[in-house]
Amino acid sequence: MAFTRIKTISSQTLSAALLTASLCAPAETNADSVDIQWLGGPTMLIEFGPIRLLTDPMLGEGHQAYKMGDPNEMFDLSIGPNIKNHARLVALPEWDAEGLDLVLISHSHEDHFDQSARATLSRQLKMLAPAVDTPLLNELGFTQHVQMPWNKTWRYNEGDYAVSITAMPTAHSTDADIQAFLGHGNGYWITFSHQSWSKNLYWAGDTFITAPLVEQLKRQGDMDIFIPHLGGVGTTGPLGKISMDASDSIAAIQQLVPEHTLPIHHTTYGLYLEPISKLLAEAEKHHIQVDLPAAGSWLSYR
Repeated sequence: MAFTRIKTISSQTLSAALLTASLCAPAETNADSVDIQWLGGPTMLIEFGPIRLLTDPMLGEGHQAYKMGDPNEMFDLSIGPNIKNHARLVALPEWDAEGLDLVLISHSHEDHFDQSARATLSRQLKMLAPAVDTPLLNELGFTQHVQMPWNKTWRYNEGDYAVSITAMPTAHSTDADIQAFLGHGNGYWITFSHQSWSKNLYWAGDTFITAPLVEQLKRQGDMDIFIPHLGGVGTTGPLGKISMDASDSIAAIQQLVPEHTLPIHHTTYGLYLEPISKLLAEAEKHHIQVDLPAAGSWLSYR
């Protein structure tokens, strides 16, 4: 199946036009690249040579795309939030589910691993997830899952194309009690290598970029691609902010100094409170460049 791809990104200029597919062109096939199709929310299809990875699968559609408590509504923390249906505001793009090698789970909240994905993904897929999610994956019948406690590294290769994946710490909240309420999650540092070519990608997951995390990330090496989760989720509820907003993201970029930044976890669902236009404005103010494709478009990082 052929997909449209955005031409190779070096440093995209800031423009709302990046949120459309108007910059699309066929990708070159004679160079190594990490190719990313953003499917909306936290979900990406990542291709590297013959290797195909899927992150935090959110595959439900329509007004009942997934069911979960709403952290943006007020509720009693001792009782928990009201469980409700959440709508997908942007259609799930066409994507090729065949030949997946690996699914990466940052954490198993239903806004990162929805009911549709739980029901439809092959039970034989290799899945990397926090150890705390093992009982759920067993219950769902996924037999090929790997526990990924923080700092564990797992490697996979096909021929001389290889990926090395290290689970990174996360702080879903900067409040220790709220963090305990939300539970454990992972970010992932992924190194893609083919012969002498390599790229480092940091997919942050739902985390704030704390000082200890910055120090740990800097020890990993140069960051070629930074993928933060935005949306400012939770600011109107009792948990407080539980995903980064534009100001958090800008501060993280200034500290981490990645070559490229690809913000995700915005626009797709009403759960995300802060519009992506806020990041565009803040990035322009601070002379920071970010890559913002339309859902379904591809970015090729070479």
